[in-house]
Amino acid sequence: MVRLLRLLPFLLLCACTSLRGRADDLARKGQFVEAAAIYDDLVRKSPYDTELVSARDDLRWKGLEQLLGNARRYRLEGRDEDAEEDLLSFLNHRAQWNSHLNGALESSLLEEMGGTHQHLRTLIGAPAQKGHALTAEESLIRKRPLLAHREMVVIQREMENAVLQSGKDACQRLRTVSSEDTPHWKELVFRYCSHWREYAPQPPAAPELFGPASFEGDISGLDEAQVDRLRERLTRAFESSPWFSPSATPRPDFALAGRFSTSRDSQNVELTAPYYEQVPYTDHEDRTETITEPYTEEEEYTDEKGETKKRTVTKTRTYTRTFTVEVTKYRDVARTFEYHALRLSVDHRVALSSSGVLDARRGPLTAVLQDQFSESGYEHDVSFSDANVSPQHVSFTPPHAWLEQRMAQLESVFSRGLVEHWQESYCAPPTLTLDDAARCARAGAALPTPAYRVLSEVLGDDAARVPQLYASH
Repeated sequence: MVRLLRLLPFLLLCACTSLRGRADDLARKGQFVEAAAIYDDLVRKSPYDTELVSARDDLRWKGLEQLLGNARRYRLEGRDEDAEEDLLSFLNHRAQWNSHLNGALESSLLEEMGGTHQHLRTLIGAPAQKGHALTAEESLIRKRPLLAHREMVVIQREMENAVLQSGKDACQRLRTVSSEDTPHWKELVFRYCSHWREYAPQPPAAPELFGPASFEGDISGLDEAQVDRLRERLTRAFESSPWFSPSATPRPDFALAGRFSTSRDSQNVELTAPYYEQVPYTDHEDRTETITEPYTEEEEYTDEKGETKKRTVTKTRTYTRTFTVEVTKYRDVARTFEYHALRLSVDHRVALSSSGVLDARRGPLTAVLQDQFSESGYEHDVSFSDANVSPQHVSFTPPHAWLEQRMAQLESVFSRGLVEHWQESYCAPPTLTLDDAARCARAGAALPTPAYRVLSEVLGDDAARVPQLYASH
């Protein structure tokens, strides 16, 4: 522990050095904002390191210059959307870093805001002037993150006022485009005007619409609370559909049917787990050794008188020899560990359906969901570390949790079916009146071409966005 504590500052230093090197590499590649983000982390860890703080502030400044410079370049190239994307990033980072700009950057920012103002007058103001308020609003919503910055407050107010006034003017115009027997068109005008906080009379519910639906029937395997939750989901889906109006008097009856079952099984099984055991064996190895041995020989020498004589001397010589020895070695031998366990399994099956008649000219609308889910696992108390065998206990998905997910799926299927059923009933004819086209728009989905053509004669480009008025019904 003491050694670890001594090493900790060194490890932290290495980590910081590595991060700083990565940040500096990003900076060399011109990725100043990304490099500044890494320096932010470094400064948080060492807030009193003035060198780190200075390097971070320098990177922030270069990042702001780069973002605003890119925005200006894109603007000059006519790439207004790219320019405003970088301008938004510039404003976001300026606010996040609480940076103060110098005169050059302030001047560039004012120029870029002027370019943005001009672009938004074309993007938002032009359709607003033509009376296409929903089209203008769509672009306004997309630009709201940019307009939310305090620097853009004047532009924001101008655009919002232009869109709102356009919607109010369009409402007044649409109120005059009606006749006595057009309940769906009047409903469209009511929703359009309400969207802009203007008054238009709400017509009575059209004869195709229904009040609250009832869902009755038996579903085996579900308790009363679960059936009630299913009814709540289907009721919510119906009341969000084009078929529903809270002021309508007819009440559709939907039949519920289905079943839910859970089966469990347990079996005693024998399992095997592979592992390796080190087994000794005898091998032979050749080895060499160096031997040094003495030997004698006669040699001549000259004594002090200059006479040649002989004497016996002892010398040594070396040589190597090879010999074989027995050694004990170990090898991994595959083994299997056998043990007994209890195999537990659970199987859930569900089949749910809801069926009812909404259009007397057609067959019933039926939403069906079938699904199955199985889980299994082994349970035992055996331990054998060599084979990585340890006690196991099975934990299965609770049946009610799985069932709730299936109910949500049926709700989604039912919701889609209601929209498609409406479209098939009221959007199919190739020739539509204005009221027919408004009725088709109640689906809250993309308009087919015949309905779009009819509505665009009155609403222009806003016709494509009218279904959004019915999104929540």
